[in-house]
Amino acid sequence: MAAAINRLVVRTVLVCAALAGLAAYSNHVEHPCTGGQVGAVGMCVSASWAGAR
Repeated sequence: MAAAINRLVVRTVLVCAALAGLAAYSNHVEHPCTGGQVGAVGMCVSASWAGAR
């Protein structure tokens, strides 16, 4: 029984990691940072707010 639970947990973690990767890639492609912004995976902030000089 413990082996079955372990397999379920491992499978769930792998599926969640794959879905998170796909979401990050999709966000990066659909919402890239524009001029004056820094960040990654579509999560951008202004360069001045980030402390860039």
